[in-house]
Amino acid sequence: MAEQGELILKAENLNVYYGSIHAVKDISFEVRAGEIVTLIGANGAGKSTVLNTISGLLRSRTGSVIFQGETISKIPSHKIVARGLALVPEGRRIFTRMTVRENLEMGAFTRKGGDFSQDFETVYRYFPRLEERSGQIAGTLSGGEQQMLAMGRALMSRPKVNRFLRLSGICIRTARRFY
Repeated sequence: MAEQGELILKAENLNVYYGSIHAVKDISFEVRAGEIVTLIGANGAGKSTVLNTISGLLRSRTGSVIFQGETISKIPSHKIVARGLALVPEGRRIFTRMTVRENLEMGAFTRKGGDFSQDFETVYRYFPRLEERSGQIAGTLSGGEQQMLAMGRALMSRPKVNRFLRLSGICIRTARRFY
């Protein structure tokens, strides 16, 4: 666990393109342990693009992403998750035909070992509704419950940094409990 105030994530001079469109222009920022950092901007400003670049889903033409002192700019996304960076995507992107519990299990897929009981307890403490609905097909949950499930799934990876795209009011209140 990082010490309070320790630098854990740094983006330096990121420039991301979609074809010839320069979507993110020379963005840099730092995140220290215990901080909540927000990217604010109009639709199309590049917020999601920045987070997808940090996640390894997109590549920056220049600059770098450094996580806990290691450059991760060229590392595949599944290995970035295994290092402790979790992303709760916009639109939730849950596995709609799987149960709530199966979705949560998918969040732990990069971890070694099979006993996730403590992790389930943690997720259910933050989101008691998910425990009530653990056997329910995820696609039948309400929108807010699906967002909780996406957040819970990210927590199952035991992230050092959690990134959220477009939190609703209820999820912002819940996210504050994590810190």
